[in-house]
Amino acid sequence: MGYIFNWVKNLVCFYLLLTVVLHLLPRKSYHKYVRFFAGMLLTILVVSPALSLLGDEERLKEKISQAEFFQDMDNIKMDTEHLETVQKDMYLREYERALEMDVSRMAQENQLSAQEVKVRLTDGYEVESIEMKVVREKDDDDIFAGEALLAGGPQDAQILELRQALMEYYRLKEEQVKIVAVA
Repeated sequence: MGYIFNWVKNLVCFYLLLTVVLHLLPRKSYHKYVRFFAGMLLTILVVSPALSLLGDEERLKEKISQAEFFQDMDNIKMDTEHLETVQKDMYLREYERALEMDVSRMAQENQLSAQEVKVRLTDGYEVESIEMKVVREKDDDDIFAGEALLAGGPQDAQILELRQALMEYYRLKEEQVKIVAVA
């Protein structure tokens, strides 16, 4: 009972002291700062008896320290997961670039020059789609003009061969491979 009496006495003294300080302040603009600081002190005064009933101060400090440690560990875990995601995205982009170079090489083997190649991968590093723009490579005795892109010409056969080779090599369906011939 004496413990509760001391606690109430401390609260009353605190309020009296706060009232005196607020009346002695030279400017009203300081009131909000003093009230904020007093609110923090009041919180400590109100909570301190409840905390002392839960255990001694050293044990409380130890629990707070332990909570901070686990919070830091959670933060490190989240940072690590973020880094892993960023690293996976980098690997995915590098693998896409390597596949784009490989697809360009395959186009060259079919006497086509790849102007633009875009390979998209799934999160499991499987080829999702291939899009490319190609131009027929010129032979020394071949005169190539934009009209040579007519359907059924030699260019169509080369593009079909390239599409078939890409579909077989990467195990893709026809709608996953898009090849556009440009002049």
